[in-house]
Amino acid sequence: MFDSAQLAAYLDRVGISAPRRPTLHALRRVHRAHVAAMPYENLDIQLGRPVRLDADSLYAKLVEGGRGGFCYEHNGVLAHALEAMGFDVRRVLGGVRREVDGEGAWWNHMPLVVRFGEKQGRDGSEYLADAGIGTGFRDPLPLRNGSYRVGAFNFGVWSLGGGEWRCAIDPRVANLTFDFQLAARRPEEFAERCLELSTSPESPFVKTLTVQNPSEDDMWVLRARTLTVYDPKLPDLKSVRVVGGEDEFASLLRGRFNLTLADADVAALWAKAQAQHEQKLAEESKANAV
Repeated sequence: MFDSAQLAAYLDRVGISAPRRPTLHALRRVHRAHVAAMPYENLDIQLGRPVRLDADSLYAKLVEGGRGGFCYEHNGVLAHALEAMGFDVRRVLGGVRREVDGEGAWWNHMPLVVRFGEKQGRDGSEYLADAGIGTGFRDPLPLRNGSYRVGAFNFGVWSLGGGEWRCAIDPRVANLTFDFQLAARRPEEFAERCLELSTSPESPFVKTLTVQNPSEDDMWVLRARTLTVYDPKLPDLKSVRVVGGEDEFASLLRGRFNLTLADADVAALWAKAQAQHEQKLAEESKANAV
């Protein structure tokens, strides 16, 4: 877990004061602040830099470095912070798209489960905490079968039996589910799959630059040069446009997505985004010609 100085810096990074007690209200406040302050992103993967999951590396990147990350990084940081605040939190085995891709999807995600016992005035209730889904929920979800409204979006949670659960993202945003188990796992157990997903040429994290961030009323998703804003108030439920140039790209990353990036990194990322965008257009043109 984070030490007291690291926890203080984390709380400053997400813009809240330390909770007095590890209550459900406090969990919601921390979870919401974390998601708002740190976007989901794979920019180090795009730059060919290693992803490290030890506490000091996570702290240096997401807290001190003003960056975001992908699921293992986000939920790793959140777990270390929650533990330092006195929450009963455990890292659990997850599988994004297991419903479609089968058993091989296990280990591609690391959600968190937070338990509240008698000291918090509750009797063993548990909540799914997950800051590592870019189109996910801002508030933790109860581990009870049901549909839950968070801001403008809906999320489902239900038991699959045998200690396995499934969470569904709002279908207006993505046809996406992830499964998870309830047994505690150690962070190092995810290292092998993290390495694969961050380095394999076949990994979607390697293939496409991605930055995502949900807010109260909408969700922003940048893939290469395509910016999609999901908003239930819009006639088509979303707006889609192509980012025009490097200046707009830099402003988006540093402004809306609140990322600290050197000029050289922005230039390298823009080159990646351009190449990926051109490749996508070429693939679409070829498909349409068939």
